Amino acid sequence: MKRYQKLLGMATMMVLTLSSLPSCTDGNDWSADSNYAHLFGIGDMSIEAYDTYADLTFSLVRGASSYVIEYSTDSLYDGISGQNSVMVTAPSTPYKIENLVGETRYYLRLKAIGEGINESRWVYYRTGSGKGYFTTKAEQIFNEVTSADYDDANIHVSWRPGSEVTRITISDNAEEPTVQEFTLTDADKSAAEYFFHNLKATTTYTITIYNGDVKRGQLNVTTTASIPSADYKYFLGSDVKVIDQDLMNSISSEAQAAADDPTNYSVTIAIPADVTIDMHGTAEDGSSTNIKIPDGMSVTFFGMAGGAKPVLNMSKCVNIQGSHAFVRFENVVITDGGCQYLINQSASCTLGDLSFTDCEVRNLSRSLVRLQGSEAMSIDALNIDNCLVDNQGSGSYALIYYNNAAYSVNSVNISKSTFSNILHSVMDFRNAHTNSVTFSDCTFYNIIGAGRYLIDAQNVNPAPAIIMTNCIFAKTNTDTSKGIRSEGSEVESTNSYFTNDFVLSSNKFTVDQEFSGSSDDLFKDPAALDFTLKTSLGAGDPRWYPTD
Repeated sequence: MKRYQKLLGMATMMVLTLSSLPSCTDGNDWSADSNYAHLFGIGDMSIEAYDTYADLTFSLVRGASSYVIEYSTDSLYDGISGQNSVMVTAPSTPYKIENLVGETRYYLRLKAIGEGINESRWVYYRTGSGKGYFTTKAEQIFNEVTSADYDDANIHVSWRPGSEVTRITISDNAEEPTVQEFTLTDADKSAAEYFFHNLKATTTYTITIYNGDVKRGQLNVTTTASIPSADYKYFLGSDVKVIDQDLMNSISSEAQAAADDPTNYSVTIAIPADVTIDMHGTAEDGSSTNIKIPDGMSVTFFGMAGGAKPVLNMSKCVNIQGSHAFVRFENVVITDGGCQYLINQSASCTLGDLSFTDCEVRNLSRSLVRLQGSEAMSIDALNIDNCLVDNQGSGSYALIYYNNAAYSVNSVNISKSTFSNILHSVMDFRNAHTNSVTFSDCTFYNIIGAGRYLIDAQNVNPAPAIIMTNCIFAKTNTDTSKGIRSEGSEVESTNSYFTNDFVLSSNKFTVDQEFSGSSDDLFKDPAALDFTLKTSLGAGDPRWYPTD
């Protein structure tokens, strides 16, 4: 009798112990039939879902030789297998469930099998929050699109060979998007690639590939700009390594001959992809000096599509002395090869617009644009659009810097751009004349040096209008970074955000939205310059919007 009581006590303790284990399951069978031996049910069960597979982990059952897994897109809670059920046998845990479909809800149950002993009852998967299913992530079978895959009117996409696909769609991102659908031919499937033609320039397209109604991949691709029109187009040879003053003057002469007005003419200098070009002028003694844009010339330095953006390695600055309708840089990478400033202007100039479009500016030790000296200088519009600017200002100069009453920059317009690691003020135009500053759809990260400002517009009269739309300001560079210094300016903010690590010590300004977390909470990997949004805000540089 004592031995029987001891065994009964041990059995009771084991049942109590098993019943106290945590579980992510539902409908567990903890009791054994008194007439025959019966395996206990499964304890803990968890699933980590990916795009086309899921890792299932569960607690082992003593005496079990294998485990039957049933999963289905149909609910299994009626105890009957669904029409779409799949059964597999797992020898142990963990177990990888393969051949799933992306972005799909699955139900799952599991039971233990033993040698010479009755199987357990089904145990149903349930999450800690109570959901009785798991959902796979979006699948991505597209290969990465490189700069060689698109230009101003065409996009080429490719995907994992052998993938089951039936159709592909392309949509622009207009308010009322145009969606086109194409059935994939056997040749398309065999080649695992597709070409889109006759597209619009500088347009972001969303491309989605399907197998039936199942989405298997999605990409966002922005077409390049078309070669800008001009009185004269000069195509730089791929063997040319330097744009010097002699070449610039030669282009000017050819353009004047082709133009109706040789005192006011335009030129596009088309630079091939995948090249690095040094730019400088030449002094009388043969040494390098700033390269001068000839008076009367309006010029676009344009990077061609078909490969990596051409690099303009600026050993010296660009001199914009004289009169020009525009000076523009498009689809190029601008690097500091010794220039420190891209433009460091001291001689009088009158310029319609100075523009940077689809450019990358990296490691510029001083200013992108600086006006200096006492001569009168006028720029109607300074525009930065769809650009990346990183690691600027180590030489203690603002990114945009003109602070003298002799200077007038009517408007500064910055859009769809990302500014990271800006180590001084972003803009300093004290005492000068500027009517408006507009930031739209921009991402700012780790900006404003010690004691510096986002905008320093002290003694600007009348005070400029400052407009911020769909912008994200994330992380200041120091704990003494400052906001906006301007007597009389008011910030007009629409759908713009601060992260909680964008902290200003003084000259604070406000925006109309607030993100409660830090820049690390908002961006995928900001330290590595990956500002892909973890949470869609409809704000910031659109290139970082999540694709789904």
